[in-house]
Amino acid sequence: MRHSVECDILLTSANAVASPGGISIETGQSRSVGSDAVQASRGQDPSLQVGQHWQQAPALDVSDLELLHNFCTSTCYTLQSNPTLKTLWRISAPQLGFAYDFVMRGILSLSALHLAHSRPDQRQEYISKAMQHNHAGLMTMTAVLPNINQKNCSAVYLFSVITFILTLASPRKPGDLLIMGQSGIAEWLTLFRGVHAIVKSFHDELQSGVLGPMFSVGSRRSQLRDAHANELGPAEEDHHLGQLQCVIQQSVTDLHLLTIYMAAIVELRKSFAVAYSEEIAALESSDVFIFLFRVSEEYLNLLKDRTQESLAIFAYFCIITKRIENHWWSQGWSDHLMSQIHDLLDEEHRLWIRWPMEEIGWLPSRGA
Repeated sequence: MRHSVECDILLTSANAVASPGGISIETGQSRSVGSDAVQASRGQDPSLQVGQHWQQAPALDVSDLELLHNFCTSTCYTLQSNPTLKTLWRISAPQLGFAYDFVMRGILSLSALHLAHSRPDQRQEYISKAMQHNHAGLMTMTAVLPNINQKNCSAVYLFSVITFILTLASPRKPGDLLIMGQSGIAEWLTLFRGVHAIVKSFHDELQSGVLGPMFSVGSRRSQLRDAHANELGPAEEDHHLGQLQCVIQQSVTDLHLLTIYMAAIVELRKSFAVAYSEEIAALESSDVFIFLFRVSEEYLNLLKDRTQESLAIFAYFCIITKRIENHWWSQGWSDHLMSQIHDLLDEEHRLWIRWPMEEIGWLPSRGA
């Protein structure tokens, strides 16, 4: 129009007005191929129609897009050491998130905590976003739990894994013992154990589904853990665990309680074996935290009651958590747990945990 030159395309389209209609790009509905040409011939700019459609579109949530981008380009690589599982977190996890809102909420929450860690000047802003997404995800997933099936079991399981990592990455509170809060067994552990009990019914679907590699790698790591425990020699770590076992045997007269404590030490010894036989870079978080899922419900109840023996055993767990603090989401947990445990022990039982304290380099505050 500016140069007073007729457009060949518009002329061709105008000649096709009488032909059958095409498909509208904006709406996907049938319309006349030459409608733009007709509007142009009437002095109407077709681009204005496109602009009107654009103005009616919902606004982009750039904040959430930023979180998803950060997860796919950075966070996903920090969650596992195994290359296959890194790819699973980068590709398969977001794909599940597109299908299930609660999974995407968990992904965005985890990414927000990662950014809070790497951008301290915006820490509170990202923590607030993380809490919002996590709360919304928990609300949705809780409603799904009674209706878990073959189709959604992978999404529910993945969300439980994300919830555990979120617990480790979230700001810590006084009195928080990771698996025990001030009001009892931690909410995440209750959720995780509940989900595991449910998904046992869908073992085959999970093994053959999108999360299959996660279960395959986990099974191999579990076998490695048992193998290392059977081969364990007279290492320094085992010597100190043996001393802890002796003092508990000498102080606990109730045979039932003694059995519970000894079983917990056996599980801890297995975790020690693999934690000290593997290079730190090759150590998976599951090698350490599997202890939390292998101990009995009775031991957890004793820990909830803050018995001195259960706390002393848990202090030794701090040593192996220290070995995976190269991950941003687990940094500081060993010192935090040791501090909480030390405050709960009397003077006699504080002597029981001198080696774990020295091994992680933790010292009580002056006068404690």
